[in-house]
Amino acid sequence: MSLQGHDKTLEFTNIGELSRTELEARLQAALTENERYRVERNTVVIKPLDPDDYAVNRGGNDLLSKTTNICSFSNKVHEEPEDFLQALLTDQINDFKVQYQKVVEDNRASGGGVIVYWGFMKKNKACELLLRLKVERDGNNGDEIIIGVESIGEEELKTTTLPKPYSTAMKKVRLLLSKGTILLQGLQFGQTSFTFSAHVEIGENKKHEATVGLSSSHVMSTRHTLISKTGIDSTATSKGAKKKVGGGGRAGGEAEKLLCRIGDLLYDRFKKEDSIDERKKKDFIKNINNAPTLTEGEKKLIARSMKLVEEVSSKAKRVAGTANESVEKYLHKPKGGGAVVGMAVAKVDLSAVSLFANIWLLDSYAKKAEFKDRKIHEVSNLDGTRGLQFTVSVALPGSFQDRLFETWITWENLIDSDGRHTFIIAIAPLETYEGTHHEIAGAENMVEATSTGVHIIKELTENTCEWTRAQQADLKFSSAMPVSVLGMVAKQELAWSNQLQEKFRRNEKEVDRERMAALALKMIERRGKPLMGDQKAVFEGCEELLGGAGEEEWKALNSPSKEVEMSLKYFPPKKGERIIATGKAVGVVDCSAEEVAAWAMDFCSNGRMRRSKEEGDRANFELREKARVNERTFAQVNRFPFFLDNREFVFRMIWKSEEGKVLVAIESIDCEVDYGVKLKKTRALTRGLWQIEELPVLGGVKRCNVTFVQQFDAGGSIPTWVVNKKVPQALGAIQGAINEFRQDEKVDAADRKEKATFMREHGQEIVYDEEENALLERVRQKFEDSLKDGEGWKQLKSPDVFVKMEATFEEWGSSAVVGRAVTVVDATVEDCAAWEYLKMSRAQLNVHYKSGGGGLDRKVVNITDHSDIYHLAMDFGVASFAPREWLMKCVWKMLDANTMLVGIEDTEDNNFPIGAGKKYVRASATAFWKYERLNEENGAPQTKVTYYQQADLRGFIPKFVANVRITDALENLSLMREKFDKSLEIDGGRRVEIAKKIKLEEEAGGAEALAQFEALFEERQGWERPSRKFELADTKVQANVVGGKGWGSTSMNVRAEMEEAAAFFWDFGSRANIEISSDVERTVVEDEEGAGGFKRIVKRRQQSTHGGHHHDRSFASEMKLQRADGDRIFILMTGNAAAIETKETVAIQLRRLGGGRTKLEFACEIELGFGVSHGAVKHVVKRRLEEIIGVSIYYQRLVRLEDYEVEDGIALAHDLLWMAPSAKKRVERLVEVLTRSRAMKDLAETLPWFEAMMTVAIEGSLHMNKAVSTKMVCVSEKEAIQIGKNLIPCLKGRKVIAAGVDQWKIQNRAVRELVEKREWFEPFIVVVSKSIVKTAAWGLMWRVTVGAALSMADLITDLYVLWQYWEGGSKMLKYRNASLASLTTSIAIQLMVVVCIQNHKMGARRIFKEVLIVLLGFKGPVDAYRVASGAEKEKDTMLDPITEMTLSKCIEMFAESIPSTIIQTSAIINDLNSGGSISTTTYLSLLVSVLTTGFVSATLSYDWDTDPINRAKMPDFYGYVPDLPRVRTGMFMSLMGISSVKVLLTALLIVCLGYINVMYVVYFIGGDMMFYLVLKAVRGDFRYWLRIDGLAGLAISLLVRVVVKFIVDFAGIFQFRHPNEVGGLYFTLNLFIPVIGLGLVLNQMPGLVFSESMEKFLINRAIELGISLFAMIGFFFAIVDKKYRKTFLSVETAGQFTRRKFLDGDEIMKSDFVWNNEVHWASIRGKVEAWIRAGWWRWEEEKPEWFTDDWKANVPKEMIPRNLKEGGGVEEEKKDAVFRDEEAPIGRHKSLLDSLINRKENNKVAPDGEQEGSVIDQQEFIRAMERRGSILM
Repeated sequence: MSLQGHDKTLEFTNIGELSRTELEARLQAALTENERYRVERNTVVIKPLDPDDYAVNRGGNDLLSKTTNICSFSNKVHEEPEDFLQALLTDQINDFKVQYQKVVEDNRASGGGVIVYWGFMKKNKACELLLRLKVERDGNNGDEIIIGVESIGEEELKTTTLPKPYSTAMKKVRLLLSKGTILLQGLQFGQTSFTFSAHVEIGENKKHEATVGLSSSHVMSTRHTLISKTGIDSTATSKGAKKKVGGGGRAGGEAEKLLCRIGDLLYDRFKKEDSIDERKKKDFIKNINNAPTLTEGEKKLIARSMKLVEEVSSKAKRVAGTANESVEKYLHKPKGGGAVVGMAVAKVDLSAVSLFANIWLLDSYAKKAEFKDRKIHEVSNLDGTRGLQFTVSVALPGSFQDRLFETWITWENLIDSDGRHTFIIAIAPLETYEGTHHEIAGAENMVEATSTGVHIIKELTENTCEWTRAQQADLKFSSAMPVSVLGMVAKQELAWSNQLQEKFRRNEKEVDRERMAALALKMIERRGKPLMGDQKAVFEGCEELLGGAGEEEWKALNSPSKEVEMSLKYFPPKKGERIIATGKAVGVVDCSAEEVAAWAMDFCSNGRMRRSKEEGDRANFELREKARVNERTFAQVNRFPFFLDNREFVFRMIWKSEEGKVLVAIESIDCEVDYGVKLKKTRALTRGLWQIEELPVLGGVKRCNVTFVQQFDAGGSIPTWVVNKKVPQALGAIQGAINEFRQDEKVDAADRKEKATFMREHGQEIVYDEEENALLERVRQKFEDSLKDGEGWKQLKSPDVFVKMEATFEEWGSSAVVGRAVTVVDATVEDCAAWEYLKMSRAQLNVHYKSGGGGLDRKVVNITDHSDIYHLAMDFGVASFAPREWLMKCVWKMLDANTMLVGIEDTEDNNFPIGAGKKYVRASATAFWKYERLNEENGAPQTKVTYYQQADLRGFIPKFVANVRITDALENLSLMREKFDKSLEIDGGRRVEIAKKIKLEEEAGGAEALAQFEALFEERQGWERPSRKFELADTKVQANVVGGKGWGSTSMNVRAEMEEAAAFFWDFGSRANIEISSDVERTVVEDEEGAGGFKRIVKRRQQSTHGGHHHDRSFASEMKLQRADGDRIFILMTGNAAAIETKETVAIQLRRLGGGRTKLEFACEIELGFGVSHGAVKHVVKRRLEEIIGVSIYYQRLVRLEDYEVEDGIALAHDLLWMAPSAKKRVERLVEVLTRSRAMKDLAETLPWFEAMMTVAIEGSLHMNKAVSTKMVCVSEKEAIQIGKNLIPCLKGRKVIAAGVDQWKIQNRAVRELVEKREWFEPFIVVVSKSIVKTAAWGLMWRVTVGAALSMADLITDLYVLWQYWEGGSKMLKYRNASLASLTTSIAIQLMVVVCIQNHKMGARRIFKEVLIVLLGFKGPVDAYRVASGAEKEKDTMLDPITEMTLSKCIEMFAESIPSTIIQTSAIINDLNSGGSISTTTYLSLLVSVLTTGFVSATLSYDWDTDPINRAKMPDFYGYVPDLPRVRTGMFMSLMGISSVKVLLTALLIVCLGYINVMYVVYFIGGDMMFYLVLKAVRGDFRYWLRIDGLAGLAISLLVRVVVKFIVDFAGIFQFRHPNEVGGLYFTLNLFIPVIGLGLVLNQMPGLVFSESMEKFLINRAIELGISLFAMIGFFFAIVDKKYRKTFLSVETAGQFTRRKFLDGDEIMKSDFVWNNEVHWASIRGKVEAWIRAGWWRWEEEKPEWFTDDWKANVPKEMIPRNLKEGGGVEEEKKDAVFRDEEAPIGRHKSLLDSLINRKENNKVAPDGEQEGSVIDQQEFIRAMERRGSILM
């Protein structure tokens, strides 16, 4: 032992001979009172204790006093002290990758505190603690709480076992804490300061074999510590934490870092920076009125700032391009020079006080994040005033020094007469402040700059404000900077206004409504206020437009809307004016008069600004300087067609409010307007008036009658007749108001309620005249008496399963078809009758006038309160078929309290002459409605409705046409049923009661039921999958050729609890069951519930869709329900064939999965009897199985939006795609899903644009791609449509569906936000996209045509050129032979890949199929189809589809496209050199070969890089393609261009070398190839990464290396810079070889082989191609992300890359090793095996995506856990894995003496029962004995 100064070391050369006592004595003798030690191998290093250590008990010879590290740190969390304490004592956190917390025991009731297990990750290590937390003192000192902290051992636990969240192969670090405390103190804004102090001891396992857990055999005194020789080197301090640590040495530092890491994790766990900022803001707002009084200096500062705004407003010029933006921007350049002043004015969707607080609070977390890159960012109060000293640094580009801005800022709050606030923030250089200045560290190396400015925040409404910002920044440049540069700086600074406005942007409709409401309130407050003098004159002139020569002069216009009446008239022109028409529009709007007026006045609302921009208007803004209380002035420049000038409108709008009436006048004014740029425009004139009058309130809905008159002159040379034709378009503003405030449902409900109430209260009191009674009797007899049930009625196919429809004819050959429909409606008799009787309800008008519906006129004239005349006109859209009109009288009558009749019959009326001057043909119609009250069902009223209708269209109409029309007419009853439908409530209530009974049912074991189920569920021979399959169901069908027997089974998950799902089936006659099954009848014949379970006899009748022998089928069955146990229910149905011809047997097993999900397994056997076709049997079976799919969809649609998970998104997608093979069907299905899915209805209400986006997206039509950057909550319908259109180009441009969806997400901000908020949406859209790609015309065609057609075209043109060579005779012989050789080689290599690599384990049949595909030339299209359809890697294949396609394309390039380019280039040069002519076909063939190579090369590189999986796995290699669409297009074009030019240059080089001497080609290609192969071999990189061993592996490696090298030489595929291929640096250098080589060759060959003209031609082409290549390479590297440029200079080998991925990557990256050749990872084989053994059983339970059967099959067998290989029990192998890999327990460490003893070398022992000489390591022996319980440590 030697001692050296303060750093003493103890060396034990004979450690193996020392006893524990001797070793301890020597240590005690060497240590003094104030020293500590650590162990390094056989050496103890002794250091003095830090004098700043906390007090430690150092009495006696206690080792703890000499070996303990002391650590203390402070931090804060964003939580109240009590809540933080509760979280520490109760939280369960399972994110073991970040932090893990589990309460092991809670002994607080007995005063023992809480025992908590903590775990967290630090680099690649896991740190574990087992602590007792005990609240020692709830301090009376405010919010102060003290918690005692102490590590404990497992023997102190009572019964609980410890969790093991970390892999047994993972290196672990254990911390022991003693005498620890956590001090909690409450801070402002709901935060807590915590100080953690403790004595720290640390232990670490260095080997995977070390044990983990707290077994009693590893008990260790907390007086000792084991310090590992390894440690964590990086420093780690808690976020913002202050720490004080004791001890020295590496181990002590590690303990400190680990303990401080807890502070980081606690901060992150409770991180609520946004919430704290919000609390600060609320507190600041609350105390605004308590702010210090403004000083004189501050008042002067604010006054100076306001003058700056006045000066800028009067002298500044508008920034070009901002006249139509939401932020107005101005620049002012002072005459005397100096900094440019910028000003921005914006409306912000935030309250004035909130925006003020957001700007003023410069020390918020948000501001700190905003300024995180600034070297200096400090905020300090100035002398207790309102003012602040705000100091911030700015880094300038280039060699400029950093600038330091030290500013003085203060604020003032002004309140106007309306009580609205205006906040002013004034900014000035700090040097103008006369008080104390705070010194700033680090400012001495910066140039002081100055800033002067002001923020003015004016309240508009409670939640919106107008923000004006003027700022002047002087950067103090030493020399004068150009004004343009200063202006640019100012513009950049103004851009912040856009960012802040966008940050707080809300839904435009919501914001516009708030502003309108505020203005409407002001109008109410100013009712009767007098106008100003000039305003009176404006109103007088505008009101003349309503008067004049009288109303008779107004001529009706054909209005584009049925809700607006339009008319036109001409006023005598004044002198100098043109004759311009005046238009008038009248309509009813569902709101108050003030709201309509406010809507008209808000000409620059968010919605109008957006539409103006979308329509391409050049300018649209308010002239704020001309604003008055009731007046606004606007400037607008509308875009006109390109051959006309844009039209400029400058006008003012003035409102006048009276009781029940508001007027808004519009008049053009003459003034100059600054648009920022000079616009080519012509001044247009307008004048108009809005007259808005209140109407009576209806059902709580305010209404007003709106009259709008307008006269405008577009000016210029546009003829007046053109202007007049635009009058209806100009008057369309009134339709805009109607749409804005539309409340159709409320108005209809109010009308319906009023009518139904009248019918209910007075229906039986009405006296009917003879004509009315006669009408009702005639109609009743016509239908009820004459057309009774019986022959003649033909059942129609009803679109609604709950509405029975029939039809008949009164006489043979008549077109007067009679239809009848019957249903039950969930409403009262009066509600049903009122809904139908109100023919002019808005809902019925919408149906009548819907697009494509053919509705023309519709009018109702009221005769009495119980009779009307109804006029209707329809155009059926048939050529040469005139529109039909009907004129009918309608009468309703209550027969008694429970029955109502409604009769409808033809009538005549002079007010409705036949044809009505519109060439209508008068048709005939008679109808009869009968409403009968039924008993309530589950609290819902029930009414039986019978509807008869006879329609005679006049003329001979074929019966099938009449049937179609009558079905359409009878659908009105279906609309009524759906309107009042309460099926969910009725069925749901019944199911709840049944589910309760099932839960109470006794468990019967279910052995017999299980046997019956398994017997029926067992697969039948000859089963097959249905062609129309539901992807989430495992469905099988089998049908016998004879006997009419069929079998089928299906299984899937249902989103319901087990009892709920069972209740669904047991409720046999429920509406849901009827709708899903489409049975025409479902009844329960007998019902019995007893001790043996549920029993009943049920019967159902199914309508056949076949003809011939296939009549309707009835099935009678005995149905049983049996609860086997708590998690399983059986439902059995046994058919009775004796009673009827058909029979079915059904078995259902329901298994509880948890989480509100149930596994549903269903099997059925159906007998239809003899004479039924094989196809009919299959159809019936599949139809029965599809009912189960319907059950799954039914429950999926009941899930709430807040409960949606990823699985629900996938299920929703399959619901959308079910039975929707075409775009039209998908759109129809989408409407159904959005209507009937609870979650989708909620989503559509939250995001009104969602339906528009999805409708366009699923149509699958190809559109132009245009990125949309609007926030999710602000998307308009037009933007939503564009987002939907963007999906298709993204999918089209990607071969991998997920990559296309990823690109769509990146391009469109709303989609990105939706994915972030709703995790289910991305998998949902991926599934939908796969279907779109499969069925869209462009999907397969794009991939087959573009991805494979070029190669097919290349093949065809090559064959054609080959034929030309053949015809060319002997002089073309060499070209012919070369072409044949290249084609043959291409096919041969592809066959070898197909047979020997990809499919060698797939069997002869599969190999034959793939060989045939290659021989027929369809390999490219087939590969493209597989990738496009989302096919995955099949088991026993070597490559996944995209890799197979890549390899196939590479072979094609290697053996066909590139050789073809060389051959054809040679032939062309030869012909040109000899003076021959070249055919167009030859040039075309060469062009196709070059483009094929370029396109394929670019596509492969692009697809590999943009694949999300690749980017996720290897983000440091994949990602060089930018995310922006336009840049991506440029990237693709550069990739294609580089490859195309390179292949042509290399071909020219080869041809020129060949003309000099053929051997030069051999030397060049062969020498280069040999150098490459030797280089690979020398670097140990020759073996290819594919897992093919032996000689075959060497042969494949040689082949692939040669092919890849050849392709890189010619095509330069950027993917091949990968370390698995040629490598980054080699690839980059290779790009320039053809240019350099061709230059050298052309320089050496003048006069050798070519004519002078030919040489000149070649030199010119070489220069052009060389320049093009350099330019494209330069462009490529210019747009590539800088961090990926290093991948082009990498020298990493495939083995190094594979090992790095495994060692540094996560589990997904590690798992990739199985696909790589073992040569590449042999050096880390031990680590690979340890990782597999440690994680195998966890993977078996967790089932990660990569842990597939194929992956497991590729794992070396010797690495798989033993018992799994040998067929042993799973549990035994798990136990064996625990014994082999468990680590040392937490809180129990071997002593220092043990650690020294265990380091003895060659400590071997002979295990019992082994032969002499067989030894194992001592540690292995100890572990084995511990497992037997023989040794206690």
